[in-house]
Amino acid sequence: MKRNFYRNLFDILNLNGEAFVVTVIKGAYNGSSVIGQKLLKSKEKIFIENENIKDFWDRNLSNVDFTKGTYILALENEIELFIEHIIGQLDLVICGGGHIALPLCKMAKMIGFNITIIDDREGFVNKNRFPMADNILCKNFDEAFREIKFNRNIYFVLVTKGHKDDKKCLEIILKNDFHYVGMLGSKGKIAYVINSMLENGYTKEDVDKVHTPIGLEIGANTPAEIAISILGEIIKVKNESPIINIENDIFDGILERDEPKILATIIEKHGSGPRGVGTKMLINKNKSFIGTVGGGKVENAVYEKALELIESKKSILKQYDLSNSVSAKLGMACGGSIKVLFEFIE
Repeated sequence: MKRNFYRNLFDILNLNGEAFVVTVIKGAYNGSSVIGQKLLKSKEKIFIENENIKDFWDRNLSNVDFTKGTYILALENEIELFIEHIIGQLDLVICGGGHIALPLCKMAKMIGFNITIIDDREGFVNKNRFPMADNILCKNFDEAFREIKFNRNIYFVLVTKGHKDDKKCLEIILKNDFHYVGMLGSKGKIAYVINSMLENGYTKEDVDKVHTPIGLEIGANTPAEIAISILGEIIKVKNESPIINIENDIFDGILERDEPKILATIIEKHGSGPRGVGTKMLINKNKSFIGTVGGGKVENAVYEKALELIESKKSILKQYDLSNSVSAKLGMACGGSIKVLFEFIE
């Protein structure tokens, strides 16, 4: 059932770009523990991992607020639910294939973005120049944008050859769903594009969605430095929302390997924990693992506990205190605490 659940989640993320997963982290149904039981909600439907506990979900799901993102919900009868707002593959569309696009593409790929490059100049956008890009669209922007799947996970960077192309891109982007759009340019160029947008019926609320001047203020000068400042701003915007991204390697490990495994997820963090809520690590029966929940001895403790639970075929919740004497025993000095859900997957 677990693998089928994650296959449904993977398919929905590829289709819609986002989904909500509700996991029982405390509670019982008909006298038996239901820790680890899951429900998947997409725009179109709800998928329950175990139909035998449908009554449990019928009684409790109406209490979930899906506008709050990722959080823990405590209910009556000692029931607690962990709600995850999960997004699919992060997409970065770079409009313009010039000198800044190249280092930006390389760096964004390193942190897991799916990259699309758009430019109508064949000498600037080709596989030899951008071997790391996932998608290269050498055509005019009107035509290229017909191939873009807009959703709340998509990020746009406008580094085109001129203000006309920037304006054309913005006119399309602002009419669709997106997570981030930033535009590079001089003060004069930026003012021209923004004023033209306002004159053509776009509102101040529309143009205020555009990050311009693009990038963090780090005194960047070279193309690589400018790319770092842009990517820094993108990371900042991405991490402002309580959303979770599951690495494709984790999905592959769940869906393609038949052996029993444990998926360890940080569901709560207080103080200076090693990683954020939603971080996942997959531990296999053969002792291999994918992902991380922070490294060091706390990760080793999670790893060892997961191997125990694989043998007992249990899903449990466990807290790790990273402060004072307990911290010293684990070799940690960061303080705080984390709660980890250990989810058994056959």
